[in-house]
Amino acid sequence: MPTNEICAVVVTYHPQPRDFENLRILREQVDDLVVVDNGSSADVRDRLQSASRDLNFALIEHGENLGIGAGLNTGVKWAERRGSKWVALFDQDSRVTDGFIAQMLADFHESAIQRAVLLIIPGYRDPHTAVERVCALDSDGGPFVTITSGSMLPIVAFQRLGYFREDLFIYTVDDEFSLRLRSMGYSIALSSRAILLHKSGSPTYTQMWGIRFSTTNYKAAVRYYVSRNRVWMIRHYGSAYPRWARGAVRASIVDICKLLIAEKSKLDKLGMIAYGVWHGVRGRLGRTVAI
Repeated sequence: MPTNEICAVVVTYHPQPRDFENLRILREQVDDLVVVDNGSSADVRDRLQSASRDLNFALIEHGENLGIGAGLNTGVKWAERRGSKWVALFDQDSRVTDGFIAQMLADFHESAIQRAVLLIIPGYRDPHTAVERVCALDSDGGPFVTITSGSMLPIVAFQRLGYFREDLFIYTVDDEFSLRLRSMGYSIALSSRAILLHKSGSPTYTQMWGIRFSTTNYKAAVRYYVSRNRVWMIRHYGSAYPRWARGAVRASIVDICKLLIAEKSKLDKLGMIAYGVWHGVRGRLGRTVAI
């Protein structure tokens, strides 16, 4: 079995033409790359198959959308079988900058001297505005919770923590993994010298009463998973991490207010939010609503 140092895992879902350039740039910095496709259209899968031959990466096709947790787990387990020592996880629309992987690895080892680090994230910069994302820190000096894209961790982390929760399907998968990691006594590190070009979603902006604000415009089905998983997370982690729970409640209230002010299909979305809350209280997870 071949032994590789670092494997990148990218989960795709209807990637755009510009996302293929992200794969090319990333491939140059890692020993292995595996792309897990979550049910893209036939023409997109043809392009992915062609790119996998041209760029020499592995392509695993799920054939349907199994969710972000399942996509990540498929890629991580492939890297384990290949003998990789590290995995770096990415969204399809994230782009690494020069020396990204090498810097992340160096900063992980530097941070691990001071505390029990098991995961590291980069600095995030919006590719259009060049604004860097502010990272909330925990008392140990590391990021409190992380987003998945750009994160890097040793394979041994999954032996200690387990894999990503697939039954969350989409949304809060990264928060749950972060809090599980912290609950087991480990820490998260931040590499401010490694920069990932990453845009969070595609918000639209509304001007009202002289105030300009953004809205997510999530589809009703996405609203279901957001509300369900937040409720489930509060039930399971709220007492141990009240800071996260307060933030989730605050975000939910703000989201609903913005929805009522600026978004369309209000009743459909509110209905799916209520449905998600009900399932979150009952503990019903999995892929229950079609995206």
